[in-house]
Amino acid sequence: METVQDVLSKRVRRLKQSYVDYVNNPYHPKTAHAMRVNARKLRSLLSFLKPTIEEEKYKKLNEALKTVAKVYGPLRELDVLIDLCTHIAGKHPEASDHYQKMFRYLHQERGEEMERTLVEADNTLKTIDTVETDLNELIFNTNADWNDFITEHLQKKHKKLKKDYQNVDQSDYEAVHDIRKAAKKLRYSARYLGKLASMKHKGIAKDAKRIQEAFGKLTDAHVNEEMLAAYAKKVDDKQLRETFMKMSDMQKNLD
Repeated sequence: METVQDVLSKRVRRLKQSYVDYVNNPYHPKTAHAMRVNARKLRSLLSFLKPTIEEEKYKKLNEALKTVAKVYGPLRELDVLIDLCTHIAGKHPEASDHYQKMFRYLHQERGEEMERTLVEADNTLKTIDTVETDLNELIFNTNADWNDFITEHLQKKHKKLKKDYQNVDQSDYEAVHDIRKAAKKLRYSARYLGKLASMKHKGIAKDAKRIQEAFGKLTDAHVNEEMLAAYAKKVDDKQLRETFMKMSDMQKNLD
């Protein structure tokens, strides 16, 4: 029978494989995304298990995985922005005569971010190796058996997530962002740890994914708008500046 330790070990091995995939092909948006996602999945599981882990050990693991995810953050945000601009350009080819210039600029920015991640690659791998070692030595402290612990915490977190989702002011970006993060954590915890309990966990994972994706559109739009505005201020080229401003206006009206 699979154990909590088995689940964590599988996730850290998947993170290491994502690292290899990224270094082999850092040009593909999916490899950068996978690095971030797999680091966050492991952080989510540790967050769920936090009551059973010694505080200092939890902090060390959490900070290490947070560092790994942050390395790829700007690159992933650029990939999302490029994808948005590709969508707009395909849907409204008549809107600008300077799309090529804009995409050349964005891909140059992406290239610089990619090179930064590769410079940090050795440190990233060392961090992942340290996380793996620390996870293998982790000792859990819980008075309840795992079935009771997982069931109780999944149900409690699911109830809170649904309540927060129903009551949130969607114009409050920070609140929406926090709920999206909570949905991610619950989704991954239900998916990977829920199977260790006797409860029906798939419905919780599905509901959390629905909330995550619903609020993902809002948070992505917010980040995209900020990035487009920043680029419009940054560039000296008038055509580029106007194109970025137009992209910002058009993304607000996307269906």
